[in-house]
Amino acid sequence: MAVLAKYRWVMLLAITPVLILFTSPLRADEPVGPAKPAPLTLAQLRTNAENAEKAGDWEVALATYCHLYVVDRGSPDLREKLSTAMRRAQQLRRHRDPQYQQFALNTPTTGALDLFSEVMTKVPVVYADSERATPQLLWEHGIEELTRALGSPVFRQTFLENATADKVEGFRSALRLAWHNQTIPDAKAARLALRKLIIAAQESFTLRAPAAFAFELVCGACDGLDDYTVFLAPSEVNATSQSVLHDLSTHGVSLGIVQGTLVVSQIAPGSWASLHTVLRKGDRITRVNSRLMDDVVPATLQDALAVPLDGFHELEVESVGADIPAIPVRLPLIVPTVFGVSVLNSKDGIGYARVNSISAATPRELDEAINSLKARGVRVLVLDFRGNLGGSFLAGVETTKRLLPAGLIVTTQGQLSEVNNQPFSSDSGLSAHDLPAVLLIDSETASAAEVVAAALKDHGRATLVGMPTFGKGAIQYPLRLVTLDDPRSPGSPRTNKSGIVRLTIAKLIAPRSGAINGVGVTPHILEADPTRQLEVAARKALELLPSMPPPMQPML
Repeated sequence: MAVLAKYRWVMLLAITPVLILFTSPLRADEPVGPAKPAPLTLAQLRTNAENAEKAGDWEVALATYCHLYVVDRGSPDLREKLSTAMRRAQQLRRHRDPQYQQFALNTPTTGALDLFSEVMTKVPVVYADSERATPQLLWEHGIEELTRALGSPVFRQTFLENATADKVEGFRSALRLAWHNQTIPDAKAARLALRKLIIAAQESFTLRAPAAFAFELVCGACDGLDDYTVFLAPSEVNATSQSVLHDLSTHGVSLGIVQGTLVVSQIAPGSWASLHTVLRKGDRITRVNSRLMDDVVPATLQDALAVPLDGFHELEVESVGADIPAIPVRLPLIVPTVFGVSVLNSKDGIGYARVNSISAATPRELDEAINSLKARGVRVLVLDFRGNLGGSFLAGVETTKRLLPAGLIVTTQGQLSEVNNQPFSSDSGLSAHDLPAVLLIDSETASAAEVVAAALKDHGRATLVGMPTFGKGAIQYPLRLVTLDDPRSPGSPRTNKSGIVRLTIAKLIAPRSGAINGVGVTPHILEADPTRQLEVAARKALELLPSMPPPMQPML
C-alpha cells in the first residue's frame, strides 16, 4: 500500500488548522495588535473542554482538546478524550451536510442494508487488527453511533417525524440494553438484525429516511476501529477526485476579505511563503493573476486563482505600512516538499532544509538540497520536520534511505499479505548522504514523517530536537464500496455512488522503539518553545561537526 490516509487523514484533516492556530507563533516582523490576555492554564483549558462537551458543542471541545494534546502529552486520558470529541464533531458535521442528507434521503432501505452488509463483509478481513474488527464489535460500534445520533437535534429534525422526546429516549434505551447485545457472528446476521431494528424504529416514530439508520451503523462501525478509519459518503469521495478548491494554503498563505479588500490574513511560520516571499500579514492584494481585486468577493478570487500565469500564481502586493509601489509576488502551482535551503552558519558549515511533507518527489528534492549545501561547504545538517503531516508511506521509506546507509527502517503489521510483518530496510550503502544530522520535530510531525524520524533515531543516525510527534503510525487504504454503483460493462469507469472506507490496513513498528501509533517519537532533546527549537538544533549541530577543519575559503 503506497498511500497514507489524508495528509489529509481524517484525524488531522479536522485538527490541523487547530494545531496551527495554537502552535504557530507570530513572526517578529508581523504587526502587533492590542495586548493579548495571558494564556489559559492547563486546568482552565480542560475545564473549557469539559464544559463544551456537556453543552454538546463538540467542535469547540475538539479544538480545545487539540490544544491540550499539543501542550500536555502526559495526561493519560487525553488521547481518548480527543478521539471522542473527534467522532462527535465528525458526526455533527455529517448530519449538517446537505449532500449527506440527500444521500440518506434518496437511498432505498434495501440498498442501505446491502451497503452495511458489504462493509461488514469486507472490513473484518482487511483491517489491520482482526481481533478489533469482528462483526460483533463492528455492530456494537454502530449501535453506539446510532444511539448518539438520536440524541442530536439535527439528526432528529432531518430524518424523523412524530418523534417525541419520550419515544426517542425509549428507543435509545432499547438500543443500549437490547440491540447492543445482539449476537452478530457474520455480515448476514448483521444485515438481518439491522432490518429488524429499522422495523422496530418505524413502530415508534416515522422515519423520513430509514437509510439514515443504516448509515449511522456504517459510520460507527468504521469510526469505532481507530482515529483514522472512516466511511466517506459519495459526495466526499467524488469531491476529492475532482479539482480541489483553488487556494494558497499549501504555500502557507491565508487570504481574507475585509470590506471588499483582499488582504493576507496569515502567513504560516515555516511555510514556503514565509521563507521565499516578502508577503506579510496585513498586506493588501490588488491583483491576482492580472485580475483586479476591487470590491472583491470569494467568487472573484476563485475565478482568478483558476487561471494561473505560466505555471505560477502572481499576486500584486501593497505592503502594510510601506509607502512603496505594489510589487509582484509569484507562487509556484506545485510547492516543493523540501525548501528553505540555506546555510545557517557559513563559518562552521551548518546547513538547513525544511521538509514540509512527504511525496514521491521528496527523496529527489532532498538529494538536490543536500548536494547544493555540500557545494556551499556545509558539513552538518539541520533538517526541519516540524509541522510535517507526512504523506506517502513508501516515499517516507525512500526518504529515509537517502540518510540511512543500512538497517531496518520500519515493519508493517496487518492482515493482508502485502503488509503482514513486512520489513522495509535500507541498503543504500555509500550512496546515502553521510553528513551528521539534527532533526527538528514537533507535535504536528506525523505519519510518514514519523517513519523517517523513528528510523534515524533508533539507528543513531540523527539527533532529534523538539517535542514528541503526533503518533499516527498507520497505513491506510481507500476501500471502495460498490453496492450502490450503477452496473457497467467490465473495465468502464464508474461514478462512485457507494462511498469508500478509508481503512487502516497496517500498523507501523519502529526498528527499536516499537509501535509508533498513539505513542509517537520522543526527541533526544526536549524543547517546547518553537522560537528556541532551531537555536537548540544549531547548537547541537556544532557538537556534531566532524573533527576535520572546514575547507579553506578562497582569498579574494
